[in-house]
Amino acid sequence: MFTRDSLNADAHRIEPCERRLALSASLAGDLMLDALGGTVLGGTNLGGTGDDLDLQHNVPVPPPAELHDDTDTGVADFDTTDLRGAGQTVVVIDSGIAWDHLAFASPNGGTGFGPGYRVVGGWDFAEDDADPYDDGPTGFHGTHVAGTLAGKTNDFTGVASDADIVALRVFDDHGNSQLQWIESALQWVHANRNAFDSPITTVNLSVGAALSDANQAIAMQMLEDEFSLLRQDNILVFAAAGNFFDGGDGNTGLLYPASSDSVVPVSSIDGNGELNEFAQRQSDIFAASGRSVSSSVPDHVFGWDGRVDDFAALDGTSMASPQIAGASMLVRQAMIDEGLSPTADNILARMRDTSIEHTDPTTGQTYRTLDLAAALVGQPATQATIDHFDGSVESEHVQLDLRDGIVMRVGEKTYFIDPAHDGAIVIDVGGGYDSLSILGSDAAERLILNPSGDEVGSSTGSLSTNAFTIQLRGFEKVAFEGGGGPDRASLFDSTSSDHLDSRPGLATLKGVGFEYTVTGVPKVYVHATAGGNDVAFLNDSSGDDSLSVRPQFTSLRSDDSFQLAYGFERVYAYATSGGNDIAEIYDSAGDDTMSISSGRSIITGPGYHVSASGFESTIGYATGGGNDIARIYADETSSNWDVATDRVQWTGQDAAVRIARGFERTEAFEQFEPIELIPLSTGVASTPWWVEDPKIRAERDAEASRSLFAALGEE
Repeated sequence: MFTRDSLNADAHRIEPCERRLALSASLAGDLMLDALGGTVLGGTNLGGTGDDLDLQHNVPVPPPAELHDDTDTGVADFDTTDLRGAGQTVVVIDSGIAWDHLAFASPNGGTGFGPGYRVVGGWDFAEDDADPYDDGPTGFHGTHVAGTLAGKTNDFTGVASDADIVALRVFDDHGNSQLQWIESALQWVHANRNAFDSPITTVNLSVGAALSDANQAIAMQMLEDEFSLLRQDNILVFAAAGNFFDGGDGNTGLLYPASSDSVVPVSSIDGNGELNEFAQRQSDIFAASGRSVSSSVPDHVFGWDGRVDDFAALDGTSMASPQIAGASMLVRQAMIDEGLSPTADNILARMRDTSIEHTDPTTGQTYRTLDLAAALVGQPATQATIDHFDGSVESEHVQLDLRDGIVMRVGEKTYFIDPAHDGAIVIDVGGGYDSLSILGSDAAERLILNPSGDEVGSSTGSLSTNAFTIQLRGFEKVAFEGGGGPDRASLFDSTSSDHLDSRPGLATLKGVGFEYTVTGVPKVYVHATAGGNDVAFLNDSSGDDSLSVRPQFTSLRSDDSFQLAYGFERVYAYATSGGNDIAEIYDSAGDDTMSISSGRSIITGPGYHVSASGFESTIGYATGGGNDIARIYADETSSNWDVATDRVQWTGQDAAVRIARGFERTEAFEQFEPIELIPLSTGVASTPWWVEDPKIRAERDAEASRSLFAALGEE
């Protein structure tokens, strides 16, 4: 048994956790059979670091089993589920894959490498080419791992047998490797994570090193950033724990990279569920079968008979790691089928929460074996009718699905809510930064959200239909996705300065400590009345839109949508999506200045600022009081101007108009040069006749309000 000291003093080697087989090209078959039953030879050099690193692999490999029609995976019930890892790609970083093996045949029976085959791609970092084949004389390890992960024949099934496979070869024909090849392979995974029809979700890395502190620092400096990046990508990396446990007297820790915080280590168990005598230990580690695991091997292992269909049984944590890796793919698939968007941490949490905990009698440390059937279901759904849900002080994410009844998901738990419940249903998540996503139905739903609530720092809201009302409490972030019905959303601001960005089908109101987003909602009403200096950005549709603005009220409507911004200090409206759009803008009670041009129209006054860009026609009204000024700009000379006592109008050749009504002074410009209007509108204009008649003025104001709220209806 090697020790850490003997490893550091030994020849420079980096290898898989199980021993490689050193064979001559001409006597591969005979020497393989001898090697499987006797001493295993082979050494490698870990180049590019300046220090010597060893990868431990000293457990004797057992004689190959006879070709048989099953595999001992140690993952209970994996072959009883319909989930097979479809829609995902798994990466095997190892000695390559014999991609022409029967276990990797495509559904049409063909074997090959590249798009359309089971092994969809990869790279050979040892020889720097695009053919990562598991060559002799020492190759077999990667093919065996890949078979356990995703192989499939009539008589053999890997754990995730519908997943696509990528082969990244980091060992040459003689078993030599370098850390920089492994680093490059990990970088390749990140760069190509979405390069295939199915995204890369999982990596198996059955290599490991027993390192001195200095050597481990070097290895970590090279690889830790890649491991961390893959975890951020929600790609799970699994690594074999190692095979040189010595009964607890010394080398009990994990090999590197299994010991990395960003890698999931896997140990191995025997037939009675106890850790193998050679397997490395760590508290709470996952473990799967590591004894006589049968899987695919390249043709050269048993002597090149021209049929790449051989299987062999091997021992080691390298055989256990792909079982747990494959199981994680099934759990990911199950969670996606449940409508979740699982992160890497979510998947691991479900695997741990549903696993079976054991205690190692040798070390007293715990280890876990998977209950895959439980993991695929998750924690049993709570189907009792609930009318109240209380969260915790932790941050929680809640999903409310109205597409088929009312289903609420909180983490891994699912609740079914009876819409016929008498009274309001209350969802109160308490403290923390909590988020809510709502999937609407095709019925009419009304959403009301208020970040202030009844108490300082609280938030309230409600979601209602004709059949039910759900009270929402404590959510800082809410996203509502309409289901196609005539939905309405009413969003309220905070006491701080808030920001609205709205367009047909999408509106977001956010401020300090909250964010509300609604999509697919035809009518959106946003109220900024709680305080602060609030700003709204409204955008038009591709059809004909009408903008109406006066102090405290702004509406933008089309045939299919209505947007209302109430109480905002500043409003910016944009008509850039097409159609023939018109803007009607009213003044405030103070002194206002308005500029109307082809690109943008602006009105400003005390506490009042409106900008309307891209509208074909703009009409400005000065009916609120004050001493108001309007400036109208034409792009060309000799324009068509119409001047009346209370109105100045420019009309373009396309019938677009720019009109100023009721302003005390109106100025006209052509190509930014002032022009004289006849009659002149400089100085203080005579008071329009209707201003002196209170009844007529009230009627005109009422008509303006009706125009503004024509599409508003009952909020």
